[in-house]
Amino acid sequence: MEYDREKLKQLVLHVIWRTNESRDFGATKLNKVLWFAEARAFESLGKVITGESYVRQQFGPVPLHIVEICNELVREGLISASDEPVQDHVVRHYQALEPPDLLRFSREELHLVDYWIRHIDEDHTAGSISELSHSIGWRIARMGEVLPPHAYLAGRIRPPDTDEMTWARSEAERLGIK
Repeated sequence: MEYDREKLKQLVLHVIWRTNESRDFGATKLNKVLWFAEARAFESLGKVITGESYVRQQFGPVPLHIVEICNELVREGLISASDEPVQDHVVRHYQALEPPDLLRFSREELHLVDYWIRHIDEDHTAGSISELSHSIGWRIARMGEVLPPHAYLAGRIRPPDTDEMTWARSEAERLGIK
């Protein structure tokens, strides 16, 4: 799917709109909702929601255009932004001033996004959801590298069973790479 900037913009606005009353929902959780919703859409619907690229950053996958999109939403008067010092860092909070236009989204897409909004808002801190986003796909990527949506699935790899280990050992021995 090609990147749909307007759809991403409305998706960001939707997440912020839905979390207006949440004191503990900042930029980190916004990024995680976007990543998990897009990745889960790829897994369950066979396509991503906006076509946005996500890059590996220190605390997990981040939408490539998120700063531009949020700045644009602020300039257009659709959201406000504020920074709040919390212990040893600053948390960026957003407040939606207008509701999103959801006409571009399917019911299934909104269902996935709303699930991740609730789950991340209610069940996680910014730190715990960042840890969850550190999948094997994220870990093997270089800083700033684009993560494909299926990188999310790398965390679902199971350990090899006994037969698979036996085969792997015999192949390693056959190839001389113990």
